[in-house]
Amino acid sequence: MFVMAIDTLISVLGLVNLIALMAVVIIGLPHGAFDGVVSIYLGYSSRSHSLSFVGVYIGLSGLVVYLWLIFPVASLITFLAFSIIHFGLGDARAANGWFRWIQVLAHGSIVVAGISQSHRSEVGKIFYYLSDGMAEPIWYFIDIVSVIAVAAIIIYGCKAVWEYRWRMGFLEIIILLILFSQVPPLAGFAFYFCCIHSTRHLLKIRKSIEKIMLRRMAYVQTGGLTVISWFAGGVAFWFCVSEFTLESSILRVIFIGLAALTVPHMLLIDFVFRRHSVHSY
Repeated sequence: MFVMAIDTLISVLGLVNLIALMAVVIIGLPHGAFDGVVSIYLGYSSRSHSLSFVGVYIGLSGLVVYLWLIFPVASLITFLAFSIIHFGLGDARAANGWFRWIQVLAHGSIVVAGISQSHRSEVGKIFYYLSDGMAEPIWYFIDIVSVIAVAAIIIYGCKAVWEYRWRMGFLEIIILLILFSQVPPLAGFAFYFCCIHSTRHLLKIRKSIEKIMLRRMAYVQTGGLTVISWFAGGVAFWFCVSEFTLESSILRVIFIGLAALTVPHMLLIDFVFRRHSVHSY
């Protein structure tokens, strides 16, 4: 039965897309489960504090899903905007100042706009599913982001010409743009999300949480959030598959689920952890 299920998924999604989506679910999504360890680092170490943290985290995720079901277009645009900022903050090398935000826009925008513009047909189908058939406003947003990305990359490139320390970051952008244009969109996103974003995130928070990871509660938090996210995804898929096609259901569950986890993850990492961490992030 398992082999038949895999064969069905391959026939619907294609082998490359199936591997990419599995990587996002198995490797990419759990990197946010370390948010439980981050909460312990921030002082939420008691049982009551941990339960409160998990409750707020799940509540925010549920709110995102609820709003997405009511306002799919606005929710998708907001999710893409949040992703640009979150990815950009994770990849930017400048510590502060106006050039840091140029880097944030350049690095973050290429993931969203670079993949979308390189594969408009395939990405358009995903946007169609996620926006309940109202993808046109999404493309307006992508076009605006693309203009911003080009301007930010040009400024970034000029800065890199004059200052050696920014050249590796600029080279990373060029390599990723080439990669995104040559591989299927889901594969390009999975590579970035799993191999670059998740890895870089864990390496950056490692110094702050490495002592906490020795605590039993850290493993409980991390494992608990991972299992909860997978279980919620399974339940959501069970409901979706009775209303939509198999392909639509899978893409809806993964990307709406990703959005639901991104909001509390971004609030915690980008607006709380960065301010309290004694190590550079």
